[in-house]
Amino acid sequence: MKKHSLHSVLRNIVCAALALLVVLALPTGWLYDLWAGTGAEQGQQPSGDVQQLQRQEEIETCFLSNAPVTVAGGELAPCPLARLRDVGQEGTHYHHNGGAKRSVYVSEYITADYPLSAWEYALQRVAAGGFYNRYYLMELGDNSWLCVYFDDYLALTGTDTYPIGYVRYTTTEERWMLKQMAEDYDVNPVYVLDMYRHGKVNWMVDIGLRLAVVLAAYVGVVSAWNVFKKRSSIDNSSRLRVCQV
Repeated sequence: MKKHSLHSVLRNIVCAALALLVVLALPTGWLYDLWAGTGAEQGQQPSGDVQQLQRQEEIETCFLSNAPVTVAGGELAPCPLARLRDVGQEGTHYHHNGGAKRSVYVSEYITADYPLSAWEYALQRVAAGGFYNRYYLMELGDNSWLCVYFDDYLALTGTDTYPIGYVRYTTTEERWMLKQMAEDYDVNPVYVLDMYRHGKVNWMVDIGLRLAVVLAAYVGVVSAWNVFKKRSSIDNSSRLRVCQV
């Protein structure tokens, strides 16, 4: 029986963990937004005439006029709520395991206790970041807060330009979450600025993309490892010949 060195075992563990991280949490939303363009559609980059929300009293006016708006960007506070990127993934999914038919239910929302700790936030980012998108509170110019919903990669990479959104009424889950946060933040639980370009991500296609990234990385690592071993073998052979001489 072939024995594996501790180095090989650790390498395999690290590679498996990184592969799992890519499949579950790799931010791919930026890739789909490359073709969003500039205009007045939700999720697009704003043109110069798009209004920027700066004060709490402007929110209801934007809702009533159904006007495209954006935000200049302020301090962000993560919310204890996340929603499926592709809502078509919601429901019961069946798979076969060992000849038995099993099912798993995928919920549209995942919630956490409030206040949300840094550990819980990081854990949810890793465990469900590839399928779920988180909500945030953003501080406006008058020191009030607004619930915003955009692609998570913008919060990870940082940006000065947020996409176009439309103010809408909150859903039951959103309103329940905001009522809890209203104890600590001056936020209206009735409205949310939705800047996410819904429908841009198909969860099955996205999984295929992530697996392709894992495969490409694996091929690259194996190729580099083989080149390294070959060079090491050549160097060792050269040293052996020199010693024999």
